Amino acid sequence: MLKHVICATAVAYATAVTSVSAAQIKLVQDEAYAPYMGVEYGQATGIWADFIAEALTRVDGDYDVVVEALPWSRAVNLVETGQAHGLVGTYFRPDSRPWLGTYSTSPVIEKVSVYCREGVAQSDWAYPDDFAGLTFGNNAGFGSPGKAFFEMVDAGSITLQEAQTTEQNLKKLEKGRIDCYVQEQLAAEMVINEKGIAGVVRVLDTSAEAAHIGFRADWQDEESQKFIADFNAALQSMMDDGTVAEIVSRTVGG
Repeated sequence: MLKHVICATAVAYATAVTSVSAAQIKLVQDEAYAPYMGVEYGQATGIWADFIAEALTRVDGDYDVVVEALPWSRAVNLVETGQAHGLVGTYFRPDSRPWLGTYSTSPVIEKVSVYCREGVAQSDWAYPDDFAGLTFGNNAGFGSPGKAFFEMVDAGSITLQEAQTTEQNLKKLEKGRIDCYVQEQLAAEMVINEKGIAGVVRVLDTSAEAAHIGFRADWQDEESQKFIADFNAALQSMMDDGTVAEIVSRTVGG
C-alpha cells in the first residue's frame, strides 16, 4: 500500500460531521488564523499545513492522513467528541482540554500580546488584573488569554465577546465595540498591516506559547503511538536542518 497523504495540496474541507475510519488519521486545524493556519479553495493552508506535508514525506509507514480546515471551535469539538484524532496548533491546556493526552513536538513558539484601542490601557499594567472592567474580544474557542483571564471573565470582572476570526476581532477593536483583544503577535500584526487597521496598539506581551498538535487522550493504540513517535522524529529533523525556519520565512515573506 502506498502512503496516502491528503494535506496542503489536496485537503478535504469539513462542512459536516464526519466519522473517522479506522485506517484514517484525521487532523483538524483553524481556517482563519493566518499565517499559521488557513484555507483556500477547500484546502488547508498555512505554516502548519506545510509543516505536516513535509513531515509526512519523512515518515516511514503507510499512514492515511487527512488535514481539514474549519472554524476553530468546530475543530476543537471534532477532536473532543472523537471525530478527529489531532488538534493542530493547540497550546498545552490540560485543564481546559483534558481530552487531549499526547502532544507533538513543538516546532514554533508563538508570542501572545494584548492589543487595545489607543488610550485604553498602559504598558505597565499587570495582566490580566489591571484590565478589570474592560470588554475583550477573543477568537471563539481560543485559550490564548490564559487561565487567569477566563477566571476574571467567570467572575464578571472582564466582559468577553467572541468572534470567529482575528480580522473580525481587530475590526471590532478599531470601531470601539471592544476595548482590548489578546492574540498571537504575528497573526495580529499581519491583519493590522494588510487591512490597514487604525487606532489599535500592542500594549504588552502576555506569554510565549509552544504550539503543538494535540492528540486525543483515548487514541492510544499501537498504531497511534508509532505514528506520533515517527511524526515527532520528522518534525525534529525539520527543526534541526532548518526546514521549519525556511517554511516560516517563506510564508511570512521574510
